[in-house]
Amino acid sequence: MSANVETEPVRLNQKNRRILLRRGLIAALIAICALVVWSVFLVMRFHSNVSAFQNQKAQLLVFDENEAGDITIHDYGTMPGPAFIPKPFLNYHRSVTWMDWKWQPESSPEEVDDLFALLPEFHKLEELYLSGFQIDQKRAAALTQIPQLRHLTIEASQLEKSVLTSLLKEKRLKSISLAGSTFQEEELDALKHVSEKETLVTLLLSNCQVTDRTAAVLSECRNLETLQLDGTQITDTGLKMLARLPHLKVLVLDHTAVTDAGVKYLSATPELVELSLSNTGVSDEVLDSLKQELPALRISDD
Repeated sequence: MSANVETEPVRLNQKNRRILLRRGLIAALIAICALVVWSVFLVMRFHSNVSAFQNQKAQLLVFDENEAGDITIHDYGTMPGPAFIPKPFLNYHRSVTWMDWKWQPESSPEEVDDLFALLPEFHKLEELYLSGFQIDQKRAAALTQIPQLRHLTIEASQLEKSVLTSLLKEKRLKSISLAGSTFQEEELDALKHVSEKETLVTLLLSNCQVTDRTAAVLSECRNLETLQLDGTQITDTGLKMLARLPHLKVLVLDHTAVTDAGVKYLSATPELVELSLSNTGVSDEVLDSLKQELPALRISDD
């Protein structure tokens, strides 16, 4: 009698274990299925986003770095990979590194807004080139949410009030190009107060309405290496302040009002290796003197 009593709990325990194991397997299977469905959804949505930009004639590139540090560049979707990985999943993993998107006249403002809203979903996008757009706060907000963005170009565009301030405050950008764009010059003052001035290496302001006021601000961006100010209103006063930049390597001043008096200050810019002064009033004598003081300097003054 006691033997039967003893085996009954054992049977119950074995049955409970089987039930628990079965439930665990079912739960794991459901989790795996959910993960697969979610992954497929992400891949499909990403490729839908890619198609939307390709329909707008945007160029999308993938930069791939091998173990030796060599970088290869491919159009999105053309990069080779292991045959056992489905191409859509492989393309999603590699994502888009570089995008060049120009405004198309046939695009409505609503269509452009929708596309700007998609930009933050490009999770590996590092370099973005925009041309011909009207950038308002809503579109600027989308730009600030691109997680890996490091190089931003907004050329031949119009930036509404406070947009540039928002961009400078929100992103740790290494390079910014605003060539040919219109914006409020005083918004560059944001560089005085944000960490952007510590990370900014390249700034292109060609043909922008900037003056010596901007030069005073940029003189605090101590890590600037490349600065293009051609076609601006920079004068000798501004050039004197820019000469303080300790790591400046490339300076473009074509079509500006700088003269011999301002260029002489550049002898105190130790790392300067390239200087462009086309269509300025700088004399050959001053340039020869500058070359003697900075032997590594290459000067273009055609």
